[in-house]
Amino acid sequence: MRARLGWIILPLALMGLIAVSLVVGASPGKSCTWEAFKPLLSIRLTRILLAIFAGGVLAVVGAALQGLLQNPLVDPYIIGTSSGAGVGVALSVLLGWTTALGLTSVIGHSLFGFAGALGALFLVYALARIRGRFSRLSLILSGVAVGFVGSGLITVLIAFARDQGFQRLVYLLMGDVSGKWLSAPETLALGIGGVISILGCIWLTFRWRSLDVISTNIEAAESLGVDTQKLTVEVFIISAVLVGIVVSFVGAVSFVGLIVPHTVRFIFGPRHSKVLPASFLAGAVLLLASDLGLKVISIYFPVTLPLSVVTTLVGVPAFLYLMRRKTT
Repeated sequence: MRARLGWIILPLALMGLIAVSLVVGASPGKSCTWEAFKPLLSIRLTRILLAIFAGGVLAVVGAALQGLLQNPLVDPYIIGTSSGAGVGVALSVLLGWTTALGLTSVIGHSLFGFAGALGALFLVYALARIRGRFSRLSLILSGVAVGFVGSGLITVLIAFARDQGFQRLVYLLMGDVSGKWLSAPETLALGIGGVISILGCIWLTFRWRSLDVISTNIEAAESLGVDTQKLTVEVFIISAVLVGIVVSFVGAVSFVGLIVPHTVRFIFGPRHSKVLPASFLAGAVLLLASDLGLKVISIYFPVTLPLSVVTTLVGVPAFLYLMRRKTT
């Protein structure tokens, strides 16, 4: 019963939030002509699409990694690529690489962020390879180690940033989907990243049977013919690429990939054939609702907050509630 209601409520909630987000926001001023409203509509559509894309992808990756690693505390950033993407974005901002190459900020930050994510992925892959083989533990530990190194480098870069650069880095690295008028190349870059991310989410969803088995018992999965090592490497690589794309475009939005899969499993059950697509919808709803809340706050108060502030304030109480409910 809960699952049926969930499949009805989640799409309706997403469509309702999209409709409200199209209306709420800065006004075009005294001029109410279509030409004056068109740029605002483009900005709002970009903001909506980025929130849906980032929230959905992070939730799917979190659900897949939690099932693969049999660990409910795993989130998408354990892979280490988010820190690598953050280092790339920070370097492009502070050293002016984007401007030097004649790139716009959207394309430049995303390219350098994704390059940093791929570098971190290569490093994790190299460190986790022991005698030609991988294990889930070695991949986790390598991802954590690379993540800590990346976080340290980001801290050093922020320390050298001036006041304006510091503020830009905070919003870039803590999550920001505030749209802007995009040129054709920028729209193309976002579209390519979105298509790759959707294909990656579809691939993870098609592996739901193997994730179901391995999340229950790895020995049982191997006895049933599941190549656990191959599945582990594939899920890690796909997840790392998806996280790198999200962080490159949106920044590191915390708690979405951790809390959303828990909530979805509570409603839909443990089967990944339902958990993965439902996580995409729920993650999109959470991030779009968070961004809508930030827009409402910015209307009444002269302050702009990063997305991670809202998702953390919402996610921590929800996580504690689910934790206490499961243990009682």
